Amino acid sequence: MGSKRKKQEKKKDFLKPKLKVGKTAAKPSNYTDTSFTAKSISLPNQSLVKSTNGSTQVKEEVDLTHHLSLTKHHAATTRKEVLNYIENHLPSNPSLYKQILSLTVSLITDQSNNVRLAFVSLLAACAQKQPGLLELHMRSIILFVHSAMSHIQSDIRGTSTAVLNVLIDHASIPLVKGHFVKTLKSYFTLMSWNISNDKKAISYAVNTSATLGGASKKARVGHLNVLQKFLRAALFENSQEDVSSINWDACNTIHPHTARHMLPNNPQAFTAFKFFIDELPSRRNDDDEIAGEDGAYSLHEIDNISTEDQTTRRKILKDIFLGPLKKNLLNIVKEGGEAGKEANSCLAVLENFEKEIKKSEQT
Repeated sequence: MGSKRKKQEKKKDFLKPKLKVGKTAAKPSNYTDTSFTAKSISLPNQSLVKSTNGSTQVKEEVDLTHHLSLTKHHAATTRKEVLNYIENHLPSNPSLYKQILSLTVSLITDQSNNVRLAFVSLLAACAQKQPGLLELHMRSIILFVHSAMSHIQSDIRGTSTAVLNVLIDHASIPLVKGHFVKTLKSYFTLMSWNISNDKKAISYAVNTSATLGGASKKARVGHLNVLQKFLRAALFENSQEDVSSINWDACNTIHPHTARHMLPNNPQAFTAFKFFIDELPSRRNDDDEIAGEDGAYSLHEIDNISTEDQTTRRKILKDIFLGPLKKNLLNIVKEGGEAGKEANSCLAVLENFEKEIKKSEQT
């Protein structure tokens, strides 16, 4: 009897109770009611901006996350419109510009000409609204610029110096200090010029010119104009003050020479005096015709030389690039036209440079 009763009690757990019409099953003791819905409150992105008269205004900040994702859209028209929209709705928060540049910098080598020009306009607007922005992202931007200057498509090469022009206008000091040699080498590739006079370099330049097609006549005018500005910024003292520099005339200092004993703004500030550096020995190479005299730089070692100071940049240009630049620019001057005028302005910069070098050697 006992075993039969236990079996019936166990069966109760697996039997479905028969309920009367209109009645529901009893709820267990640990039942939790989940039928309620939480009320959500959505607030738009706003920032309080105080005006000059003391009143408070609400300025709406546009969320650019969705628009930045559209910069990878397959349609060129969409990419261009997105860049124009971002330019017209640049945020006031400086931390967002890193995301904007990192997602749009690859458009320097975009297949569409309108997209590339829209990016140039966006880059100039970002640099104008956030001073010092291009200096922070110079390394990533200049990599794409050099890639565009040696690109296999001629239209991409044609707009490559437009980005370089923005860098010269807004961040010329970090550009020439950190990327002087590679930019000049990329210019020789862009214009299909040969740096050295040996047979290997000439044959390489001819093959490169045949492959890349050289710069078109219309594009060469812009290239030479930017080259003239680049040489002027690299070889002569910049009239513009550094963005991060301190105006010591407006400061109350203990001694009038206090500024000379402060920490320098640029890294490796004592390279010109050969302090705290490991200098590479200059070697004479029979195949390298540029390294003619003792102490002159050779083409094979300038990639490892720091160009932080103006003296080093001038010496590199004098030893390596001055002769080939003058030779190729004179050929363009003979052709005449707008390109000839721009080439003549580049030659004027080089002539002023040679005059200053002669004065410094005489003194």
